[in-house]
Amino acid sequence: MSLRLIYGRSGTGKSSYMYQEIKNRINKEKKIYIITPEQFSFTAERKLMDSIGTGSVINTEVLTFGRMAYRVIRRDWWRST
Repeated sequence: MSLRLIYGRSGTGKSSYMYQEIKNRINKEKKIYIITPEQFSFTAERKLMDSIGTGSVINTEVLTFGRMAYRVIRRDWWRST
């Protein structure tokens, strides 16, 4: 698993690049996570579906920062019990 950060100024094509990369890698990767602020999660999910062009995406998930933190805490809690 790797972490990939895509950053740059507004309007430079970061989102288009990201969704194109996901489309290219969706069948090769085990799991792909898109981490986004809460207010952009629905938009990110909609753009993901539009860019992939299928009715469902199984191995790609949009997570908000809060949901990701919850999963990390829950996973650590489970390992300690």
